[in-house]
Amino acid sequence: MGTAFALGYLVGMLATVGVGRSRAGISQRGRLSLFTIFGSLPWFLTQMASMFAWPAVLGVWLARGRPGSPWQAVTTGGGGVLVRRRNDR
Repeated sequence: MGTAFALGYLVGMLATVGVGRSRAGISQRGRLSLFTIFGSLPWFLTQMASMFAWPAVLGVWLARGRPGSPWQAVTTGGGGVLVRRRNDR
């Protein structure tokens, strides 16, 4: 029973990573560069926290009526990707 719980929790953590990247507009392929991580630190820290507390985050997201993501990926002039808060909110 404990193994099933642990595997389910790990699957939820991986799904949270994929959903967070997708909702921000980042491809699922490859790793994030250090430029992206440190340049998008608020987004990265929020994603790390939601990854570990994904059941609570999922519950809050559903209770709020499934709002859109406040994050948006932008490409820099040098070809790097940064994640910033949306300006349209």
